[in-house]
Amino acid sequence: MAGPELQAFRELDKMGLILEGEFFSPFLAGLDHYTKLLAAVKADRLGIKRRANPDSPSQQSAPPLAEEEAQSFDSGG
Repeated sequence: MAGPELQAFRELDKMGLILEGEFFSPFLAGLDHYTKLLAAVKADRLGIKRRANPDSPSQQSAPPLAEEEAQSFDSGG
């Protein structure tokens, strides 16, 4: 029986999310990479909002532009 990380890797592969030539990594599996990625993909497809992790660069965004900056940017000036 395959472990949960290998099962997650295989499921991600069936979904087309594993690149051709990308192999299962025991190192990443040790970090629960594949199960976390699969959970995130499933949550995203179901429209479930994940709690933002302020330490994660992918969750950080630039502050919104002030109205004046947005207008000058849109008008090209």
